[in-house]
Amino acid sequence: MENKTFGLRHVRNILTAYGLSWIWVVIVANILQAVLPRAVVDFELPVLSVFGAWIDHFPAMATAVKASVGLSLFMTLVFAPVIEEAMFRMLPLTFVIGQHPEKVRAVVIVICGIIFGWAHGSPINVFIQGFVGLMLGWLYVKNNTSQKASYISCVIVHALYNFTIVAMGGV
Repeated sequence: MENKTFGLRHVRNILTAYGLSWIWVVIVANILQAVLPRAVVDFELPVLSVFGAWIDHFPAMATAVKASVGLSLFMTLVFAPVIEEAMFRMLPLTFVIGQHPEKVRAVVIVICGIIFGWAHGSPINVFIQGFVGLMLGWLYVKNNTSQKASYISCVIVHALYNFTIVAMGGV
């Protein structure tokens, strides 16, 4: 019988996905700075949150969030990971895990990763958050002892990723 508890294997997979995501971000940033002309690279870091990319379309909410550090942190560290992981990992992958071959799961993970990156607002985000989305999709499948364990694993990595961005002065 399969163990459905959250254990050491889950923690190891969480740390692997988080670490690989940040290694990729550093590699992409360095490649962009080395390859692209200075005028192209001298831009602000693209919005790293779906919430940040779309908030300006809702002026009342944008004003409230920008006025409150607490609300902004809640939206970045709790709301975004919970909602985005449900949308981009839990819903699509629940339909393919165990019911379709690994190739189908891989295609769904790639498509969700690309959409996840695109939803963050800029073509560069497809390379940055798109890879993070791939890592989160891999994590969801790898930690699939239960839907809850998979989902919580992804939310934890997503929240850690967002926390690191906030700690570095981003978002």
